[in-house]
Amino acid sequence: MAIATLDGTATDDDESAASRVLAEVHGLAPREVTALLVRQIGDGTLPPGTRLPTIRDVARAAGASTSSVAAVWARLGERGLISTRRRGGTVVVGAVGWPRAGTPRVFTGWGSVDMSSAHPAPEDLPDLRRAFQRSLEEPRTNALAREHITDLLRETVAPAWPFVAQEWTTVSGSGEATLVTCEAATPRGGLVAVQEPATPGNIANLRSLGLEVVAVASDSSGPLPASLEAALAAGARTFLYQPAGTLTVDSRLTPSRAAELAEVLTRVAPEAWVIEEDVLATRDPEHSAPAASLGTALPDRVVRLASYCRAFGLDLRTTVIGGARELLEPIRQLRSHGMQAQSRILQNSLAHMLRDPAAREFAESAARDHEVAASGLVARLAALGVRATASPGSLLVWVPARDEAQALAELAAHGVTLAPSGRTFVDPPRPAVLRVGTPQLPIGAPLDELARLLASAAATRVSDA
Repeated sequence: MAIATLDGTATDDDESAASRVLAEVHGLAPREVTALLVRQIGDGTLPPGTRLPTIRDVARAAGASTSSVAAVWARLGERGLISTRRRGGTVVVGAVGWPRAGTPRVFTGWGSVDMSSAHPAPEDLPDLRRAFQRSLEEPRTNALAREHITDLLRETVAPAWPFVAQEWTTVSGSGEATLVTCEAATPRGGLVAVQEPATPGNIANLRSLGLEVVAVASDSSGPLPASLEAALAAGARTFLYQPAGTLTVDSRLTPSRAAELAEVLTRVAPEAWVIEEDVLATRDPEHSAPAASLGTALPDRVVRLASYCRAFGLDLRTTVIGGARELLEPIRQLRSHGMQAQSRILQNSLAHMLRDPAAREFAESAARDHEVAASGLVARLAALGVRATASPGSLLVWVPARDEAQALAELAAHGVTLAPSGRTFVDPPRPAVLRVGTPQLPIGAPLDELARLLASAAATRVSDA
C-alpha cells in the first residue's frame, strides 16, 4: 500500500484505504471504531503513512456525531497511533512500543534470581501508567453502583473465551479466584479433585478451608479419565484443573481427552463442578489453537478463571471468572457477603492492556524470552544426560531427581532456591522432581553453570552425601 505524498496530497492507494475504512466502520459505535483502527494499525493493515478519511466522513459512515469521532481521533493521537497535519489530513504513525516497568537486570549471582515462583521479575513487566490513565478516563469511573465486571472488560475477554459463559464476575488475584470458587462449589469437609502438579498454594489453601484434596494424574493430553473417575468415585464433586497445563509438567488438554473427561463426569457425577484455571490468559502457550475446554460440553457445570498477573504484574490484580450462572452468584456472595466488587479502575486498566496491540506484543515478546530461557536450560541439561521438561507456556523446567530434599539443600548452598513439591503435589511425586521457575533468568545468566548445579543436585541422594 502506498503512503501519502510529502506535500500531503492523497495517492490512489490512500483513497482505497480510506474507502475501505469507511465501509468497515459503517454502523459502528465510537468505541468499536476505536477498537477497529487500533487493531488495524497494530497488525499492519493500516501501515504508517496511510491517510485516513476525514472525521466528517467517518461520522457519516458510522452514523455517529462528528464530536464523538473527533474524540476517537484525539484518543488515537494520544496513543501516538495517528497524527493530524494542518493540510495533509490525518495519517497513521504506527503502533508505539509499550514501555517497560524498569531497567533489565544484570546477573549478580543465583541468590538474586527467584526460581520458585514462576512469575516474571517486576522490572520485566509492562509499565501500567498508560493503561491506568485510559481507565481513569472511562465515563463510569467513580460511579456509585458496583460492577462485578465492567462492560469494557467483558466485551474484551468474551470473544476469546473458549465457551459461551452464562455469567461473569471478577475478583483479585488467581489465588482468591480459586479459593472462593472452590469454596462456593464444595460443601465444608468435601473432597476436591485436583490435577497435579497444581498451582502453588492451591492445595494448602483448600485444606485451610477444611476441604479434603485428592490427586488427579495427567499425561501430555490432559487429566487421565481413569484417575478422575477414581476421584469422583471417592466422593469428589469439584474438579480443579489447568486446560493449558501452564504450571504442569507437560499436560495440555486435547479435544479427544476433553470428550473422555466429559463422558466420565456425565456418567459418574453429573452434579460435579468443574473449575478451569488459566494462569497465563493473555496468550496461548504453544502459539497454536487454544487448549480444549470442558465448558463446550458441560456449560452448566463449568467455570473458568482467567488470570493475567504473569503477563501484566501482580498489582493489576484482576482475575476474570466466567461460566455457569448457578455458581457465579455464590462466588459473589463469598466476597464480603456480596458487597465487594473489583475496582472499575483495575478492571478497565486490564481491558485497555488487552486491547492495545503494543501491550499485547509486549506480553508476546516476554513470552518468547521465557521460551528461550526454558528451552536453553533444557538443552544444556540434555547435554549433561539429564532429561528435563519445559512446561507448556515455558514458565517452568522440571528436572527428575533421586532425592528431592537432598537436592534442594545442595542447591540452596549455591544460592538456588526452589519450591518444594509439597506446594504443588498432593503427595510427594515418585520419582521425585525439581520445579525450576525460569521467567526471572536474566539475559546473560550463565545457564551452563545452572545446568551443572541442577544435574549434580538431581543425581545426589542422602546415602551419597
